[in-house]
Amino acid sequence: MPRAKVQKSEKSDDTLYKCVPVDWQWMPKSVRWILGWLNIIAFVLAFLSIPILCLFLLNPYAWRWWPEMNYTIIAITMVSMLLPAREWPSARRWGQLWYEIFDFHANLTPEQCAMNVERGEDEQFIIGMHPHGILPLHSWLWCAYCDQYLSTPATKSGQKRREMYGFGGAADIVEKMPFLRNIMGWLSAASASYHVLRRGLVEGKSTPVNNGGRTPKHLYMLPGGVAEVFTSCPGDNTIVFKDRYGLTRLSLETGAKLIPCYVFGGTDFFENIATADGFLARLSRKFKMGIVGFYGKWGCPFIPYTPKVTMVIGDPLDVEKWDVPTKGRIPDGVVHELHARYLGSITELFEKYKIAAGHPNAKLVIK
Repeated sequence: MPRAKVQKSEKSDDTLYKCVPVDWQWMPKSVRWILGWLNIIAFVLAFLSIPILCLFLLNPYAWRWWPEMNYTIIAITMVSMLLPAREWPSARRWGQLWYEIFDFHANLTPEQCAMNVERGEDEQFIIGMHPHGILPLHSWLWCAYCDQYLSTPATKSGQKRREMYGFGGAADIVEKMPFLRNIMGWLSAASASYHVLRRGLVEGKSTPVNNGGRTPKHLYMLPGGVAEVFTSCPGDNTIVFKDRYGLTRLSLETGAKLIPCYVFGGTDFFENIATADGFLARLSRKFKMGIVGFYGKWGCPFIPYTPKVTMVIGDPLDVEKWDVPTKGRIPDGVVHELHARYLGSITELFEKYKIAAGHPNAKLVIK
């Protein structure tokens, strides 16, 4: 695959680089646009699979007038639930079709991308992305970006492809949701449970990745989780991480370096009609998934708005691995120190790039 080219604005400390769908340049832009929108809508509908299935399967009129359709839906759903989780590398490239729709930019220079890939050969990374958003459409953009820009191709001389693409974490309930579980598996995401993430980093064991014949090294996730779903609405830049220490503890236990990442526009895809302290929020915490009411363009819950999306990635934070078997439990002070550095780096990224990203008056709120 040819290396992607980037278009950049006037050089400065806050330069952003326009991402180009290099794997799809052979087709007309109008076709890319149509395919991209079909892919986006399918992704959103996967999050809505449970209510959609209920709409058909619990509807007596559907059984009366279209029983064959309902039987077909049941069969397809059963196939979805029975298929093993398995990553599909080509699925990452579908995210390139979203670049033009969301005017996707990133902050890393080609040299920085190459340097991160080089460092990733000897070091291990945990990439934490904020905010989560109602539906994390930007997670697929990350998959496309990482696959395309944070990698080096295989060469004819025998050098293997090198990449920072690792494995991801998702709420446990995702594994029980038809269609969405398949998509997350394609994108190499499994349970976000602490012991599962730790095993992935320490032993390279992650079900969808291993089923695809690969051993992962790096971890990517949206650590704000369900809590950030309820702070998500257009124009809001709130992350919920002030008292969450799991990610920093995981970093210290494994020696994996934290890389902070912020996505401008990540909360602008949908309007949120749920509240942080309402019934849906309490229900979501109970089931560890985001149960919200939302809508996008024309009041539709499956057609998002199209904000400009800008992903800014920070430098890896140095961390000294804490040898738990010999030293015992990690002291809270050590965890809090790394946590403070992580939040400081997120804040620095936000302030450095908010003007270039088109959000000059935005304020980052950390709860």
